[in-house]
Amino acid sequence: MPSRIRNFRKWLIRQRYFRVAWFAKDEQVLPEPEEALANLPKAIADEIIEETDKLAVPPQYQAAVVEGLKETVSQWKDRPSMVPNSIVFLGHPISSISRILLSSIEQYSSEEKEKGEDIKLEINLLDWVERPPKSNSIAKQIKEKLGRAENEDTYKDGSQVSEADMAPLHLAIIPNLSWCFLRSVEGLEGIDYLQDTLLSDRSQFWIIGSGQGGWDYLNSTLRLNAYCGSVMTLPSLTGEEIQDWLTPLIKRFEIDFEDAAIHKRLGQPQALLSVKESIEHPAEAISDITQEVSATVQSSIRAIADEVLSKDTEEDKTVTREYFDRLADISDGVAIVALQLFIKSLRYKIIEAERDEEPDVFSDIPPRLDADGEEDKTLRPKVKEDRKLVAVTPKLPPLPELSQSDMYLLYSLMLHGDLTILAIAESLGDAPQVTNNRVQFLRKSGIIEQRGEVIKANPVHYPKLRRELARNNFIMEVPGE
Repeated sequence: MPSRIRNFRKWLIRQRYFRVAWFAKDEQVLPEPEEALANLPKAIADEIIEETDKLAVPPQYQAAVVEGLKETVSQWKDRPSMVPNSIVFLGHPISSISRILLSSIEQYSSEEKEKGEDIKLEINLLDWVERPPKSNSIAKQIKEKLGRAENEDTYKDGSQVSEADMAPLHLAIIPNLSWCFLRSVEGLEGIDYLQDTLLSDRSQFWIIGSGQGGWDYLNSTLRLNAYCGSVMTLPSLTGEEIQDWLTPLIKRFEIDFEDAAIHKRLGQPQALLSVKESIEHPAEAISDITQEVSATVQSSIRAIADEVLSKDTEEDKTVTREYFDRLADISDGVAIVALQLFIKSLRYKIIEAERDEEPDVFSDIPPRLDADGEEDKTLRPKVKEDRKLVAVTPKLPPLPELSQSDMYLLYSLMLHGDLTILAIAESLGDAPQVTNNRVQFLRKSGIIEQRGEVIKANPVHYPKLRRELARNNFIMEVPGE
């Protein structure tokens, strides 16, 4: 089993990078001037992106999926006609649920094999890399990939089929349920087919990945949850868990963390310039100031308490811990949001003179060659020994002003994860040209990203966007509410 899933997962990452990468930016829109990658030497920026893409799925996500499979698949194998035959794993619409699910299933299979309990089941994998362009063909294509022969008894009600007569057991895997429907007149036929098949075909155990937004919509309109077995939500990550996940990047580039405490930063006037008050952009200025105050309060209180109580703590570790606790808080514990906010917080700063004799942290970056095969010095500038990558206070960017039509478009992306302009237009009932005009406006504001024909919400805006949509009565789950 693992070989087919592994091969598809690798192919998916290679061929559909924009949909599944941890860090995939819209190449046609310049990043904001303050973003670290815009200010770093190109060789270093490229190396950061390359190392970022090597990050594995967070172990907490994998553990949740593996544990869910262990609890449900074995029970179903023992009594396929009596116990629920499906499990649904919910992630966030800006996360790559397909990458998370396939990686976790591969891990589950390996663990079962190591215990001598190889599941030995055939796989029916919905190996799509995108939603079918014609929504009225979704049901037919799902049936071709995952359906069983109609002359088998597996389409009768499970209670009427003896296990001895039941067809050979299979696993049916849907890595991304969001690609199985479109919110339109004909776009829900695929879900209708799944509802009929989930209850009637007891010879297959269904493993389904879905975004939370799409799942909530399908439950409110079609009550899909009534047809499924277990439903598990991927956990939110703590600051410590995010730090552990990003440790390969931190060690690889020897990243330092700036103390957010006011009493420290007042002694470093340049550090306070990150708060940019601009008459032309008052919303951004207010957002920056608010987040600066929030970030400094706890850090400053901690610093005073440590001094009064004479706590024997290592300052660097405390600063790092506070950075990641804040990162977990503002990212809602969502891995891809935390990662991108971490990248945005990096600055290339001058460091103290005592570091002059330390080796160049970027010295092992391979040289880039020009057309003549010679090293191109402009692509691999010599890194000065008095500069270093420093992570400053992570902040959420302010949301641009959104109209009601903007929110309907963005809500469609929350339901489906990613969409083409034609699919958005069909979902909203608008002309493609009208939709494209709005998409380009939102793209320039940075709230959405585009690669080719594919449109996605920008992960760094997700925490504020989901709350804004919930406040405007869209079906969105918000932490703590």
